[in-house]
Parts: sequence; C-alpha cells; structure tokens
Amino acid sequence: MFNINDQSIIYVACPYFNKTGGTELVHQLVYAINHFGGKAIVAYYGSESAPNEVNPAFREYVSTFVDIKDVIDSFDNIIILPEINPDLAANLKSIQKAVWWMSVDNYLKRNGILGSLKHFGLLRTIKLFVKGNIKIGGYRIDKEIPHLYQSEYAKQFLLAKGVKKYYRLSDYLNESYIQQSISTDTRKDVILYNPKKGIEFTRELIKQAPELTFSPIENMSTEQVKKLLSKSKVYIDFGNHPGKDRFPREAAISGCCVITGKRGSAKYYKDIPIPDSYKFEDTVENILNIIETLKSCLKNYDKHIVDFEKYQQYIKSEHDLFERDVKELFIRNRS
Repeated sequence: MFNINDQSIIYVACPYFNKTGGTELVHQLVYAINHFGGKAIVAYYGSESAPNEVNPAFREYVSTFVDIKDVIDSFDNIIILPEINPDLAANLKSIQKAVWWMSVDNYLKRNGILGSLKHFGLLRTIKLFVKGNIKIGGYRIDKEIPHLYQSEYAKQFLLAKGVKKYYRLSDYLNESYIQQSISTDTRKDVILYNPKKGIEFTRELIKQAPELTFSPIENMSTEQVKKLLSKSKVYIDFGNHPGKDRFPREAAISGCCVITGKRGSAKYYKDIPIPDSYKFEDTVENILNIIETLKSCLKNYDKHIVDFEKYQQYIKSEHDLFERDVKELFIRNRS
C-alpha cells in the first residue's frame, strides 16, 4: 500500500491546538508509529488564531511537531490527511497521500457550499469558506490513493463511492477509562445525554417522561465526566454518529446501559455491538417504546447491564486492534 523505508517520515495532519476525540487519535497514531520503530510527526495546520504548541492534553503522546507548510515533499514520505480537508497537501506533488475517514458526516457537512449551508447555516458557511475550510463544489474523493477508515460506517461509505484501496485504522479509548474500577452498587436512577447530539429528539423524550431524571453531560472536565458515568445507569445517544463515537464507548465501559438511535455508525453492529433491543429509530412512533426501555433499565439495571458485557470486552480489545492496524500499515511493509 505504502512504499516505506527507514528514511520515510509519516506526517499526520491535524488542526493546531484543537482538542477533540479525533485530534487525540491523531496524536495516538503518531505515538504508536514511533513506538514501533517508525518515524512519524504531527503536521499542524490553521495556526492563524491558535497557540503554536502541542495541546497539554496530548503531550503524553508527542512533544514535537511541524507546520504543514514545512512537510518534506519526498517520494519516501507519507502524509495522512483528514477527510474534512483532503486538499491540504494539494501543493505537494511527490509525497504519498492517504485520507483518514474518522467522520463521514463531517465530510458531508463541509462537502461544498450546499452541504455546508444545510448543516451550518449562512453565517458559519461564510466563515468556513473564508478560512478555506470548504470549497464551492466540494472535495473530490481521489480513488487512486489509499483511504483509511475508523468505522464500519466509513468503510461502507467508501465502498458506495467506488473506492478500491481501503484499509482499517480504528481507534481506542484512553487507558484511564479501561483501567478504572466499576461498581454497580451505588448507581443513581439517572439517564445521561449529550446535549450537542440529537437534542431535539431527546427533548421530546424528556417532555413525555417527566417522572424520569435526565442529566446533560456538558461543561465538565474529563474526570467529572468519568465520575458521572460511573454513578449513572443509562446513557442515550440519538445523534448522528459520524464515526465510531467515543461517548457511547466511554459510557458502556463505565457501566452504563447504552441506548442509541440508528443514524450513522449506530446502525452498524460492528461499530456499536449491542443488542438491537437497545437501538431505536428516532421517530415519534418509537418514543413510548424507548421510555419503557429506559424505565426497565433503571428498575432492572443488574439484569440489563449483562447485555453490554460483549460491548465492554470489545472496547477493552480496541487498543490491541489499533496497534495491529498500525503495524500492518506502517511498520511491517518497510523495505
């Protein structure tokens, strides 16, 4: 897939100082490649209004970086590009290129003026266009280069687009979630949700079930979120699931029952391997069934949480799977 030798540098593009699950994954990838004997470095872009340094949250993975304008354009080298801006390296002619699909939906939102207007509105679209984050006609999917997919959802999207060179490069949760001790004895009858995802449908659930306690996860540190997840019984997510999202996994590994919609990656068992009885289309017709399932999870928590043991085991195995992917893509094939 890649032509890699001992002189090859693998650049992984990432926005300056941005802290998300996706940008953490970029730094985790760079760390893993270096750990296994390769040579990788983060290539930051968009430095106009961002600190010229590694975000403190990611310094456990990397301590050095380059600006994307300083990437060495050599046949020996590789640059991994984000799906939301695959033209970042358009001026580089010799370097090997690949696109990493962490979020199908974020690509669709930024894929041209029409897609951006639909999802972001006029003002945000203008700002994105001025910054060069969207193109008028959208980004063409280059079928001649490799594409890396983080989720089954992304894999199926690439197949539908006729991409022939596709390879798995998934992710894993921070070890602090994996190593935590879980108690099922002191949990509260609380249903957690992310107010940034699927909030319209969630509001309807809250409206029709005033006897239940719903609590948003917002304005909290990582440790506060972990504590809340470890004390609650249920996490719901009726958002768009643009990739294999972290919140459902963090909730499940923390001992919450997880109930989702069927948008994006949530409809794929490989991405969220939970029984179908915990996945619902976010329609008005399903509201009463969802509420009954919520009540049952709260009342019979010990019975329901057993259904998520397979999901928990899968989450625990993801680090090994990620390292296997890294070795297969960037280490074993060196010449």
